[in-house]
Amino acid sequence: MSDKELVTRFFIEGYQNKNYDFVLKCLSENYIDHSPAGARSNRDAVNILIAVSKMFGDLRIGIEDIFSENGLVATRIRYQAFHIGECMGIAATGRSITFEALENFKVTDGKIVESWGYWPDKDIEVLLGRSI
Repeated sequence: MSDKELVTRFFIEGYQNKNYDFVLKCLSENYIDHSPAGARSNRDAVNILIAVSKMFGDLRIGIEDIFSENGLVATRIRYQAFHIGECMGIAATGRSITFEALENFKVTDGKIVESWGYWPDKDIEVLLGRSI
């Protein structure tokens, strides 16, 4: 599987299909997430995905852009979901929201070992109805 295919499957299997066994296999055991979520293992990453699934139901992923070179994969991802649980202190609204995020990955020996990415928190708060 190419690096681009691995990262694409991570998004689809992890966020959309909730296939956490696949996530455990595609991320290295000592995976490091350099985002505010700060996972420090593949198990931490799965726990973050589970938390996201409790905030956003029927989550759909769109791979808008993906580029790969020398073990680095850059993505622009579209997330679409319903707000079903507390997110950033905002109780479930049931609203459908769509947002994009840029997320980058380092792949070594067929496993994702690091990532850098940030969700647009301020935009999400506005979409959920919080005035900023």
